[in-house]
Amino acid sequence: MRNVLTIARREMMGYFTSPMAYAAMLFFLGVCGLIFVLSTSQSGAKADMTGMFHSMVFLSLLMCPVITMGLLAQETNSGTYELLMTRPVHDAEVVVGKFLGAFGLYLAIIVVSLEFPLIFEGFGSPDWGQTLCGYVGIILAGMAFLAVGVFTSSLTSNQIAAWLMGLILLLFFWLIGWIGYGGSGLLGDVAKSLSSYENFGDLEKGVISSKNIVYFVTLIGFFLFLATRSLESRRTV
Repeated sequence: MRNVLTIARREMMGYFTSPMAYAAMLFFLGVCGLIFVLSTSQSGAKADMTGMFHSMVFLSLLMCPVITMGLLAQETNSGTYELLMTRPVHDAEVVVGKFLGAFGLYLAIIVVSLEFPLIFEGFGSPDWGQTLCGYVGIILAGMAFLAVGVFTSSLTSNQIAAWLMGLILLLFFWLIGWIGYGGSGLLGDVAKSLSSYENFGDLEKGVISSKNIVYFVTLIGFFLFLATRSLESRRTV
């Protein structure tokens, strides 16, 4: 556990001592702020976060591969990963430590976004139960997106390739649910159950379902496992 926390802390410091953290924060909060202004300026606008959560989770999908693209790819490209392998650190500790470092940055951005429901509180009576569920969904979905990004970063030494593979995988899981709307039967049900869009939908509406929680936790565990196996395979080459 000490190794995991050491790696996570090093990654967090790396983010906040470079332009990465501030660029990601500016992108996410800037676009969210613009959407917030446009949505609240319409006549009859409601003081709730439902529409905002939908935009926030898609922005997270775009932002997370950028946060993770250099986690392992940069280590491989610079040769520091080979140095890390000489130390008594398990591959799983490296993967989880880097994942937690990226999650620390993501969580900091999400915490700052709490300004939006607080502003709603000043002008109306937002449903804080629904808001809490939505934030649980945003955090779970973001963790799953980061886990996919850690996996694709473990596959290559090229950061752009890691980003592109991560984005394609995330868009696959986002869009696959659309197959369910084109037809019925087992294929449609399976497609919807694999969709991050569909599994986020209930949380966005204020409904916490064990099915949705299990989906995101499974996605996180599965892709961190694949990232660990990817690193282990380098030791045997």
